[in-house]
Amino acid sequence: MESLSLVTKAEAKCDLPIRALQFGEGNFLRGFIDWMIFKANQKGLFNGRVLALQCTPRGRVVPKLKAQDGLYTTILHGVDENGAEHEEIEVINTIAAALNPYEAWEPVLAAAMSPELKFVFSNTTEAGITYAPEQAFNTDVCPETYPGKLTAILHERFKAGLPGLWVVPCELLDNNGTLLQEIVLKHAVEQGLGADFEQYVKTQCRFINTLVDRVVSGYPKDNAAEVEAKLGYKDELMTCGETFHFLALEGDEEVSRELPFAAAGLNVVVAPDITPYRLRKVRILNGTHTSNVPAAFLAGLDTVDQMMSDPVTGKFARSVIYDEIIPAVNLDKEMLVSFADDVVKRFSDPSMHHQLASILMNSTSKVKARVLPTILDARAKGILPKKLCFALATYIALYHGSTGLPVKVSRAEGKSGEFMDDAYAAEVMTKAWSVYQKTEASALFTVKTVLSDTKLWDCDLSSDVDLTALVARLLHAIISDGVIATMKDLLEHN
Repeated sequence: MESLSLVTKAEAKCDLPIRALQFGEGNFLRGFIDWMIFKANQKGLFNGRVLALQCTPRGRVVPKLKAQDGLYTTILHGVDENGAEHEEIEVINTIAAALNPYEAWEPVLAAAMSPELKFVFSNTTEAGITYAPEQAFNTDVCPETYPGKLTAILHERFKAGLPGLWVVPCELLDNNGTLLQEIVLKHAVEQGLGADFEQYVKTQCRFINTLVDRVVSGYPKDNAAEVEAKLGYKDELMTCGETFHFLALEGDEEVSRELPFAAAGLNVVVAPDITPYRLRKVRILNGTHTSNVPAAFLAGLDTVDQMMSDPVTGKFARSVIYDEIIPAVNLDKEMLVSFADDVVKRFSDPSMHHQLASILMNSTSKVKARVLPTILDARAKGILPKKLCFALATYIALYHGSTGLPVKVSRAEGKSGEFMDDAYAAEVMTKAWSVYQKTEASALFTVKTVLSDTKLWDCDLSSDVDLTALVARLLHAIISDGVIATMKDLLEHN
């Protein structure tokens, strides 16, 4: 069987110019933003393609993109209101080229000088939009962080007298565009790039706050051969996901005009304030993932649909949503329940096979952004959310017996797994577990070590004595009795 390329799919050839740099070449951007651009191009609206850039030294996708001429297949599945299943299969040709900036930084800078370039898209996870000091900028070596790379690119355009770029981050952080701009300006000061460049970033570049929503499960590793037999070609970059999609862009009519996704018939909203959309999505959809996946993974499950269909983890996840998250969130309850109902249906779709291991990536930043705010809102109302405290405990339990990166996880039924997280978080966890002596009292010291770290959480969570004690009790129960037994106890006695 031949591999996907312009040889096997000559009709996918596209000569549209590169109008966007894309930091990240993974499943989500390919199954979301690149798919949207493809749809807009079909309607003659966006009229451009992207240069995909590897955002970490560990990436493996760029060589595959080059081998496949930038082509890949999206396989999207959905269930309509009547319960009928439907599937959409398309060969996406949005990616015009792909580069590894760690191997070829000068070509990236050269591409960034194109007068046709207008946009920058990114999905580097929540951990990607953070400030870390950079070495002096050098056109031979790329900066380490995404904001550092972006700052260097914008500075080169500034020096060349080129217009600023529109920056559209897809990372799940509050006010992600505003935050990214602040970090770029911090790098500008760090690098001594001058007041004129800082003004250029503030006035000539546009940083757009966004909210993205689509489950993209990625490569169908469990039945890849079967799918390829149906397609009639091999594709190492097949990207599976749900037909559901939603994008909120904070802006005005100019944003609607320049990013014409809604005009292409896509589920995209442009609004002056996207806070309500972001809050319900991050707290309910992403918060449900982040709070329930560690337990399901420890219990030996592998995918989100398995988690939702399991009699214990599925019931527990639903209780987390309806009994703890929704009461804590300060938005219209009817809107939240309606959205939650859709989320449960989406998570339960057996065709998604969304891997739990992929959701565990960068767990610490995800807990901080997606779960902790709900816990704090509940505490402000005088509520101690037991199941969300259990979520904190299972997050800590992931690191039991592991040192360093990647985090090695011991799971039920003799299974194992691993995931990457922030190096500092892994260091804190190693220190925390070193004091555990298989007693609830020592579990309290372990939990205090984690929750008191203000560098991880921007506050001392251990100052909440009741919360800390409950997390410690649940953590000890998880280690002593098992994750499923602990969940059953919470379900029966909550």
